[in-house]
Amino acid sequence: MQTILEWLNLHPLFWPVFIFFARITDVSIGTLRTVLLVRGSRVLAPVLGFFEVLIWVTAISGVLTHLSQWYNVVSYAAGFATGNAVGMWIERRLALGMQAVQMISRTRSAAVAEGLRLAGYGVTELKGRGMSGEVSVSLVVVPRRDTRTAISVAQSIDPEVCCTVEDVRSTNIHTYRGSATTTGRRAFLKRK
Repeated sequence: MQTILEWLNLHPLFWPVFIFFARITDVSIGTLRTVLLVRGSRVLAPVLGFFEVLIWVTAISGVLTHLSQWYNVVSYAAGFATGNAVGMWIERRLALGMQAVQMISRTRSAAVAEGLRLAGYGVTELKGRGMSGEVSVSLVVVPRRDTRTAISVAQSIDPEVCCTVEDVRSTNIHTYRGSATTTGRRAFLKRK
């Protein structure tokens, strides 16, 4: 690390580039760490936090030791903004965790629930009363990456179905769509 900083001091025009990419990296890691904290990961979140702060300290030292160079400050801010976007993109691509999808149908509730079951989803049905009469609520807990598919199944049966989605911190679902319990990378990320 020291050799990189020495090289940057010899070539000061590279400081803004280094600061920019360091901020993208540490903010992206911070976004993932926050998501894992919310989801209850006690193993991976602290490890990511260590690397996040290590990179941040290096980037901020470059700004503070060369504070008279305005482009370092701009690079720091631009890296922060870009890091937020990159972190959100990575988190969306990983699609960690489970989500509870509530589907409210007025006219085709039984068909929506049966269609979801035929697609392999576990469905709990509830009856309720809405503004214009009785409705049925179908509750489905799915891995986050399957949320859009479950909603698409319901909308193909009832185009007027109202869907709400909430993140689920933990669940005791052991099988999903005929698959065994989570193993590998996802099991490591869920470890508490």
